[in-house]
Amino acid sequence: METRIAKVISYLFHPLLMPTYGFAIIFFTNNYISTFTSANLKLVILIITFIFTFLLPTVNALILLKMGRIKSLEMETLSERFIPYTSAVLYYFALFYLFYNAEFPNIFKILILGAAISILLTIFISFKWKISAHTIGIGGIAGAALGIVYRLHLDMRSVLMLVILFGGIVAYARLKLNAHTPAQVYSGFGLGFLVELLLMIYY
Repeated sequence: METRIAKVISYLFHPLLMPTYGFAIIFFTNNYISTFTSANLKLVILIITFIFTFLLPTVNALILLKMGRIKSLEMETLSERFIPYTSAVLYYFALFYLFYNAEFPNIFKILILGAAISILLTIFISFKWKISAHTIGIGGIAGAALGIVYRLHLDMRSVLMLVILFGGIVAYARLKLNAHTPAQVYSGFGLGFLVELLLMIYY
């Protein structure tokens, strides 16, 4: 039973879904960005983000699975992660370029850029070590929430605490499934957190 719950948690908090979740948090909490962003623009941003950060990388992974280049969508081995992660980085940087030229608010550009950089760092780390992409994703949202508090002076404390709570749940799920060691889980959260926080402060 606990293993099934851990699998459901891993699917719900898949790292490719984190950018969409991050934008949804901004849009559906009480802040001036949400207030002054039209409903149509919110929908456009969420749809485009979902397509570039989840749908296209997922389709790419399914094609690789069909071709036999990866054994499963879990991509448990380091060698299996390289092509899917590289393609995801390209999609994320393409979205950043699209947002940049569309002159969307900087916060959306920063979140996507941070996610792209995190995946790129994951690729390099994965040559030597298997870091947790799941906790990188949820850690990134936590870092972004704290960065938003610092940069935009929005009250995101409750969101930050909730995200950290879910971060613990995700970490538990990955450990329960024996997908990672504690060090891989904690370092993943720290990496995602620091990348988004530093970009929020200095970009």
